[in-house]
Amino acid sequence: MKRDVQLYISDTRVDLFNDESISITDSIQNVSDISKLFTPFSQQFNLPASQTNNKLFKHYYNFHIQGGFDARFKVDARIEINFVPFKTGKLRLTGVSLKDNKPHTYKVVFFGEPNNLKDIFGDEDLSGLNGLSTYDIQYDNNDFLDAFKTGLQSTGTAATNLSNRNVVVPLISLNTYYTYNTSSTDRLDNVTFTDLRKQLKPAIKLKRVIEAIQTQYDITFNMADVHLDEKVLAEDTSQVVTEDSPTKDVILEDATSDIKTFFGSDMFDELYLWLHREKTPITSPETTTKTFGVDTGTRSIKFTLADFTYSSGSGDVLTGGKLVVTDPDSYSIRVALTPSANATTGEIIVKDKSTNELLFFKEDITFQSGVNLSIPLMNLTSGNLDSRTYDVEFRINCQTQETFSSVTMLITKNESTAHNYTATNKVLNDNIFIQDYLPKMKVIDFLSGLFKMFNLVAYKRLGDSTIYVETFDDFMYEGVTRDITKYIDVSKSTIDRPIPYNQVNFNYSKPVTQTSLRFLNQFAQAFGDLEYSAPEKYDGQAFNLQLPFERSVLINLQDSSGVNTNNILGWWVDDKGETTLGKPFIFFNRVIDSSSNTVTGLNITAYNAPSSVSADGNHSLNFGAEYDEFNKSVNTNSLFSRFYQNYILQTFNQNARIIKVSARLPVSFILNYRVNDVILIEGQEYYINSIKIDLTTGKSDLDLIVKTVTYTNSVLT
Repeated sequence: MKRDVQLYISDTRVDLFNDESISITDSIQNVSDISKLFTPFSQQFNLPASQTNNKLFKHYYNFHIQGGFDARFKVDARIEINFVPFKTGKLRLTGVSLKDNKPHTYKVVFFGEPNNLKDIFGDEDLSGLNGLSTYDIQYDNNDFLDAFKTGLQSTGTAATNLSNRNVVVPLISLNTYYTYNTSSTDRLDNVTFTDLRKQLKPAIKLKRVIEAIQTQYDITFNMADVHLDEKVLAEDTSQVVTEDSPTKDVILEDATSDIKTFFGSDMFDELYLWLHREKTPITSPETTTKTFGVDTGTRSIKFTLADFTYSSGSGDVLTGGKLVVTDPDSYSIRVALTPSANATTGEIIVKDKSTNELLFFKEDITFQSGVNLSIPLMNLTSGNLDSRTYDVEFRINCQTQETFSSVTMLITKNESTAHNYTATNKVLNDNIFIQDYLPKMKVIDFLSGLFKMFNLVAYKRLGDSTIYVETFDDFMYEGVTRDITKYIDVSKSTIDRPIPYNQVNFNYSKPVTQTSLRFLNQFAQAFGDLEYSAPEKYDGQAFNLQLPFERSVLINLQDSSGVNTNNILGWWVDDKGETTLGKPFIFFNRVIDSSSNTVTGLNITAYNAPSSVSADGNHSLNFGAEYDEFNKSVNTNSLFSRFYQNYILQTFNQNARIIKVSARLPVSFILNYRVNDVILIEGQEYYINSIKIDLTTGKSDLDLIVKTVTYTNSVLT
């Protein structure tokens, strides 16, 4: 069956050598390393230095050309077989070969989607997720109390159910250990909420963090279950392929796919990220009684270009509340404000929310009543780009209450035209900006941690920009069976042992809280970790999966009679009783019914508390079976049993083998297969470990794992 391969860069067809081999290697999660994700990639192959290709690569071999091809960046590309789409992704130019001092070949590598997620997120931190500002709250109004009792939808609006409980203040004390109805002076049943809140920090629903990542980086995850009615390509044996009709070797057939969501699941909706960024007190060093919660002394405000209204001049130059600068234009912005209070000092921070670039910073500014204050931003250009969009955010911090009136903005274009804007008065309040308290962690490290924690895979479907994120079990369950017996080269094959591991250790970060350190001393194992060993001590080595998150033993407070009150306390101190930090803390949030044992002097009958176990008990954040702090019973619905057991049993089974075979696969298989498919050879079923295909010939090398387990859908409720 005739096959031709086509390569496109940004919809322009690339010239190929007639005899060039293009090989694609595909593996979603290689059995030799269960902590890494793989996407399709090619070996390096060559492209002729033709007129078309020279134009595409802008004569890269000539380094004297200004504004030429930038090989630091991959470019959009796609591969087709017989003009039928096969893979979309990115192409990397690795170099150019010359003959007789003239360009001869371009060396390139193709990467399928989603290619390295680090390319999307770079080294940016969670604190740069501007979309989370939607959930900023205030300290001295009812926000903090409501967030403790029921949770908040947003500032001023209490939550009514789990789905809109976006911000909570969980009972995690940063310093004081509270007892209940004892002779202690620090008692949860009678402490004033004013004193208790000095020990607490808020938490944000993990789902809102994922949504903010989508917005920040203009990507889309599957946030709901998806049913797809689609077409697949099959061989059309009734037709004859000719040079003039190279696409007649395949026809379309109906098919369906059901894809489960992880980020939109009921289980994930219960998870929260504690906003604990620093362990140092917020009070000054000379303060006798130190406070460790949120910053209660600073008054602040944020506002953007979108808060201004055009008033006069040479026309409105803002687009949707942003400033779009095209080459070669240059803009300057000057914001003027008039303080109402005397002899106060503060700081001004201005950044571009689109890039998190700092545009202006000044501290120790003296605010004097009636004296105009100016914020200048000079020479805003597009830089090396044809166009750049500035989403400017202004932030003012002060240690006292302050109001700014007569808020105006002058935008000057090319030092010639003036554009005037006005805004309402700006009042500095006791704002709690969520971004200020997000843990110090890169976005890519946060997502990688979640992927390891729940054994997730990510992929794209042809013609669909959505990044589908599923558990490994759900992904494998969706695979179909493909019989390739007649295409196998029976002259040679090999059988290898699966992986050289006889033990897999699942670990959170090193414990830092006193309760977890006590657990370690008592049981010689960190709380939440699991060491899984093969029943027989065969030859092999240990594999360690390390999460960048923290686990901590929580406390079910007892009263003076030693009876559990079912009031759950997190105590975030180290072995010396001092406030500690640790890695980011993810937890299931539970609204505790404390009507039988009310808390604080307000006799609060319900409040938010952290938990290692979901409310229905279906899930635990521990890798192994551990006790549930709420009922003191052992919960076996661990991360291992829910998300890793099938995969690990598959690799540790004594009948497991890796079979290496060669085949000459038809176009219909190459265009339709997915790495979660079950491969059938002479009645024996296999899972794909990896597959390498020469697209021009169909010659393929397959690493297959003997199927010893059957995957089922994950429990995500």
